[in-house]
Amino acid sequence: MLRMVDIHKSFDGLEVLKGIDLELHQGEVLAIIGPSGSGKSTLLRCINRLEEIDAGSIEIKGEFLAETEDGRAKYASDARCREILACTGMVFQQFNLFPHMTVLENLLEAPMQVKKLPREKIEPYARGLLAKVGLSARADYYPAQLSGGQQQRVAIARALCMKPDIMLFDEPTSALDPELTGEVLKTMRELAEEHMTMIVVTHEMAFAREAASHAIFMADGSIVEEGEPEELFGHPKEERTQAFLRNML
Repeated sequence: MLRMVDIHKSFDGLEVLKGIDLELHQGEVLAIIGPSGSGKSTLLRCINRLEEIDAGSIEIKGEFLAETEDGRAKYASDARCREILACTGMVFQQFNLFPHMTVLENLLEAPMQVKKLPREKIEPYARGLLAKVGLSARADYYPAQLSGGQQQRVAIARALCMKPDIMLFDEPTSALDPELTGEVLKTMRELAEEHMTMIVVTHEMAFAREAASHAIFMADGSIVEEGEPEELFGHPKEERTQAFLRNML
């Protein structure tokens, strides 16, 4: 589903990704953990071109989004990039819902505007997604009338409404109070059980250990260690991983 090879990215001369290699297969849930500033979110944002890589290659479902030529990354045309990235959905730390639209309207906006689907075709699917995240009764509410956990579940449903093949989560619970975190993780666990292909950047170690099929520990812009979650969390080999997990668990 996704292959990233030798990804390099710098901001103002500071290298934040130092030759990252990553593969994601259909139905996998990949958890990326590590200290703040390790490059986790930047790596995630490079997948859907919210950040552009300096060098390396990104391949999504067999199509090259970016390849390196003469030492620099070269992207496909803007139109082609949009086509390739149409299969990805993203959920951010902040919910980024449209405040002037109801919950249902937030879900309908992208399929209607981007995919040009008629409302009557997409609305039953959107309402089904709201039921899936436990918010059927909130379809006509505005974001300001919802808790943070409810807003984040709407954001997940909104991303799913575009029927993505790959879901990207950038620390989706970090802006939530602890008691609201559980309801969002429950929704994500259900997606994992349905074999939705997912990459999750998270500080929720229990979720990463239980729900992921593969885990990566990043530090200082590099992948320090990776493997099956039970092995990575239970028997980390690298001292850097061991120290991080001692502080987190």
